[in-house]
Amino acid sequence: MSFPRSIVLLLAMSVVAACGSDTTTDPQPQTTIAASSGDAQSAQSSQAVASPIVVRVARDGAALAGASVSWSVASGGGSVAPATSTTGADGLASTTWTLGPSAGANSLQASSAGANGSPVTFTATATGPAPTQANVSVLDNSFDPTAATIAAGGQVTWTWNGAANHNVTFPAGMNSSNQASGTFSRTFPTAGTFDYLCTIHGAAMSGQVVVQ
Repeated sequence: MSFPRSIVLLLAMSVVAACGSDTTTDPQPQTTIAASSGDAQSAQSSQAVASPIVVRVARDGAALAGASVSWSVASGGGSVAPATSTTGADGLASTTWTLGPSAGANSLQASSAGANGSPVTFTATATGPAPTQANVSVLDNSFDPTAATIAAGGQVTWTWNGAANHNVTFPAGMNSSNQASGTFSRTFPTAGTFDYLCTIHGAAMSGQVVVQ
């Protein structure tokens, strides 16, 4: 059975038009950057936070190696090292963050060109330097506060405010006598944590000095 030539041409043009209307394209890969760890830390002013600041770069959810990440301080002062790092096989890149010189809020940003989620913001809190003096009240059967924090080279003074005899005794170094009134002071030249107690009342009456 044969068809008129005009119908054959019309059918052919319809097929061509249908093929030309297919606009389906392959989806473009999506690169993302997100915080991995290190957010919301605190440290003394002008000191580095304890843990590194880490981001993860991924492409379609899979770790992306070789991506460049730039780090910059956004507020509070301070510095980062390095200022630019490259992701490893796990997609992670990191830097060390030293906070600014003043107590208060600090922020840091991590950027990767073309990545969704860039820049990523991290925050931290800078605390003031430890004091050089601290005072502890010796009460009946307790020290108040139980923990005192000072800078290296600082001094702690204990003042007796109870009615009974007590003492301040460390495992090593200078200790007080048994007394019911007066004061006792000790200087701590090196950093560390120093536990003490009243030997009359034992571990139930104990305290600690933290030297930074």
